[in-house]
Amino acid sequence: LEAGRMCNNGCGYDTASSTWEGDHVAANGLPTTVAGVWVNPEYMVPRGPVADVCWETTDACSAWKANSANAAVSDFPFHSDPEVFGRIAASSPTSSPTCFDTRVATAALVTDGTKTSVTPVVDYSTLQGVRCYSPSLTTGISNCTELTFEDAQAFCLNHVDSDGVSDYRLPDTSLEAGRMCNSGCNYDAASPTWETDAIAANGQPSTVAGIWVSLKFMEPAAPVADVCLESAGDCPAWKANSTNAANPDFPFYRD
Repeated sequence: LEAGRMCNNGCGYDTASSTWEGDHVAANGLPTTVAGVWVNPEYMVPRGPVADVCWETTDACSAWKANSANAAVSDFPFHSDPEVFGRIAASSPTSSPTCFDTRVATAALVTDGTKTSVTPVVDYSTLQGVRCYSPSLTTGISNCTELTFEDAQAFCLNHVDSDGVSDYRLPDTSLEAGRMCNSGCNYDAASPTWETDAIAANGQPSTVAGIWVSLKFMEPAAPVADVCLESAGDCPAWKANSTNAANPDFPFYRD
């Protein structure tokens, strides 16, 4: 990102040469081509996203729904997922759904719970919160031992619960992360000073920026739909249906 923000600012550095080592030397004794621009060694450190979508409240997000901007769509962008989460909910009755925010695209860096935060470039070797999502259960579990990204990923992929469910992985979306809010380990609350907070007695960080999420978490996504019923007529077959008789142009339209 930092290197990219300097593209097209001169010197012909936007174009690198795959044969720069063998290209001839110019009259001034310097190479005529380059492999690119020098970057800091930190450039090569593997990094990935950490997120905190949880808003530390188990009510139905009433404070945020009351906001005029949300009045017309009472459950967006703030959610308290009402779905009953099967076996996990039955075994953990205190893990009630928590209000969470799906607005990843406009998320800030780590906050203290006042808004969703996403830190897209956390060093993979740091210890962060771990929650594993199961697509088949539509919820997941918390591991109260903070792990590196690779260890978190391995833990989730290898986890098999007492019911034999084994499709756990890191969450791909804010909805998946949100469905695990209030599932334990105090991961709902992130610390904006996690990088400098004191180390706990067990040698682990005393705070986290959130939970590890997959790289897919940062991919822009939007819906795709097909509402067309392949008919150029005035939808007579559907209008004739008694359900639509009183409302002949709904829910089938030909504009």
